[in-house]
Amino acid sequence: MEIKIKKTGIATIKGDPGAADVTHAYRVVDRGREFHITFTSHRHGHSVGIAGEKGTLYIDGEEDTVRRQVFDVGLGCGVGIASDEPVEGLSPWSVRVVVLAHRAKEEREITLVMGESGSERPAVFVDGEAANNILDSFT
Repeated sequence: MEIKIKKTGIATIKGDPGAADVTHAYRVVDRGREFHITFTSHRHGHSVGIAGEKGTLYIDGEEDTVRRQVFDVGLGCGVGIASDEPVEGLSPWSVRVVVLAHRAKEEREITLVMGESGSERPAVFVDGEAANNILDSFT
């Protein structure tokens, strides 16, 4: 089983060019399923999502799954969770490596070769060359 991750296109800037709200896109092929993952930087931090869909992605460590959570402002001006659902076919390793690729400003293709269970540390290749130490910050 393998996962391929590659940065696509150019950054999208929301607002003026000096704005802190910048979105980068990554094409992820996770065991044959394709996802377009966004990494958005803004003045309050960062968020990861699926292009064209509301919500943010997070890794549920107890279930070893990726979930998409959508917040909504209620009638009393409070913030509530409108939905919190698993993202079928997207592994936690995919999200981890998108974050890693963004932090490292990596634009080459990253390939993860997964073991049988899919949860142990995968072998990593950057443009076909072994780069297993790239995951050291996640273990």
